[in-house]
Amino acid sequence: MIPQNLGELVSFIPNKTKPIHNWFYYKEGFSEEFVNWALQEFDLKAPVLDPFCGVGTTLLACKKAGLHSMGMDVSPLAVLVSKVKTRNYELKEMETALEKIKELKPNPIERIPLDPKMRRLFYHKALETIWYYKEQIEAIEEERIRDFFLLALIDTTGRVANVVKVGGSLRKQKKPNMPVQKLFLGKIKKMLLDLKKTKKSSIEPTVQTRDARLMEVEPNSIGSVITSPPYLNKIEYTTVYKLELGMFFGEQETKLRAFMGDVPKEANAEFAELPLIGQAYFADLKKVLESLYTALKPGGKAVFNIAGGCFPHGPIQSNEYLEKIAQKTGFEVIENIIARWIQCHSQYRSEKIGKAKDAAILLQKK
Repeated sequence: MIPQNLGELVSFIPNKTKPIHNWFYYKEGFSEEFVNWALQEFDLKAPVLDPFCGVGTTLLACKKAGLHSMGMDVSPLAVLVSKVKTRNYELKEMETALEKIKELKPNPIERIPLDPKMRRLFYHKALETIWYYKEQIEAIEEERIRDFFLLALIDTTGRVANVVKVGGSLRKQKKPNMPVQKLFLGKIKKMLLDLKKTKKSSIEPTVQTRDARLMEVEPNSIGSVITSPPYLNKIEYTTVYKLELGMFFGEQETKLRAFMGDVPKEANAEFAELPLIGQAYFADLKKVLESLYTALKPGGKAVFNIAGGCFPHGPIQSNEYLEKIAQKTGFEVIENIIARWIQCHSQYRSEKIGKAKDAAILLQKK
């Protein structure tokens, strides 16, 4: 049965109020409910693979359902968040580590090695406090503890920076000078409280930093796939998380989650009717589908949430291209469900030029 609110389920909005899922807001993700619906509606089997795992919604939902899963993403930020949200923790160990963090007394830092443009996004004292905690956390030997605290600091950094995420970009916006230490410690306590309220599991998903086009998965080893590739013609992955990537990963710029959408130097005859960015996108998507077909067990299913892109001439319906590519790859297309419509506008938003489909597609390996 198709949920009446499927259009909302293919967004991250429902996750904003869910423990653990809401440790880091990732506007490009889908919801836990979408994963649960796909698992039940299509009788998906483990292990489950998400080659564009983002912040781990598929992995965490599978863990809660008692299913083994694995994910990959090209973004170091996404991989960190996915790992932290899906790991198993010893609460006493984490609480002891928190007590040590509480004893730290942030002090002035002589030099903060950041681009001046980045430094100007913070009140000086706030930036000093963030950087002090960053250095202390990075010195923690145990990776699980280090990453857990680092995610709390990354989330806090986004809250105190004089910038907001608007649409697909960052916009400077002056905020009150908020207490970094209080917010940071409060975030950790909230995360630990979520762990206390969550049923323990022996399952721990595998998360890798990897390009989905070049995945190395054993043939015929995956039971099913639940994923959402980067949206066509979107640059949000490059700009919206520039603050976090620059502050904590030393990357002032990053490519899309799967390097999909690289503009080729010459046209691709298979998709010649499309703009070059579209040709590149679907050529990359074809590589992903070919790899997934090999990785899936016979009869294995793949659920894609994919949206069309808006271009000057109008929308390009990605679900229709995905269906054609999948059939050529050897998949049988079982379902192609429209979850919602995305309004496209002209370059200066002066007129509406059509609607792009945001769809859920079910494929099966023959």
